[in-house]
Amino acid sequence: MKKSIVLLLVILFLFALTGCSETEKQFYTKPESLVGYIVIKDNTLYFDEVEIVEREDKERVSELGLSDTDMPNGYIIINENKEEMTFELSDEVIYTFTDLNLDFVKESEGDRLYTTTKKDEFIRHLGKINDFPLSEQKVPFFIEVKDRKVISITERFEYTI
Repeated sequence: MKKSIVLLLVILFLFALTGCSETEKQFYTKPESLVGYIVIKDNTLYFDEVEIVEREDKERVSELGLSDTDMPNGYIIINENKEEMTFELSDEVIYTFTDLNLDFVKESEGDRLYTTTKKDEFIRHLGKINDFPLSEQKVPFFIEVKDRKVISITERFEYTI
């Protein structure tokens, strides 16, 4: 009888340890940062990953055989794979973008940077470009993905020109 109780306690202890390990793994999962073209339909983000090579990255510029004429704005966007990935939008995605049209920012002076968790505001900002297929997109977005769900989307003004 004592052996059965001890065995049962050991098994329960092992289950408890296993459960803690899974919880810790989920808690410590870091978001993955990606850069690419996006299209949002319903609660799905369609994504095509790109690489941004800046003039200052001399090693990568040399590796690719690029010159200053290849990067008139100080960078080049390389989209070699053109593979579409899909991610679900989390319930509270943080959208950050420059509000050029003053739809959400009321002060015309300053950087006009706007952050929201409202998808409809971000879709309004994207306008008609969200209707273009991924293959026709030209503005890269910086996304963070955790557990296959998008948790943030950021537009950086320097790559919109």
